[in-house]
Amino acid sequence: MTIQYNANYIETMPFSDTAFQVGCTVNSAQTVNIPGDDTMQYQAYFEYASNSNVFVCKNGVPVIPAGGSVGSQPYNEYKPKKRYVRGGDVLQLITPDATAYVGVTLRQIQG
Repeated sequence: MTIQYNANYIETMPFSDTAFQVGCTVNSAQTVNIPGDDTMQYQAYFEYASNSNVFVCKNGVPVIPAGGSVGSQPYNEYKPKKRYVRGGDVLQLITPDATAYVGVTLRQIQG
């Protein structure tokens, strides 16, 4: 018999029924559309391979900073882990690597 979920299991989350598996290739942005409208709020949870370089931009086009420079693009983050998003938001992911794989799962936040 499988043990029931219990909040005492630290950092344990259920599987998500809204999951995206993203395969990125060098300098080619991939798009993830968040379902629903702007009244729906989610936790977006990102998972990467440890050696992947991925930038994620919310509602914009991600830019990879050139070597030896500092970028300052709003809402463009390097390998975010957990972020709030709303229905209708668009996430774009980009990598300078030959390939990078990213998992994005959503969990609805009850307001």
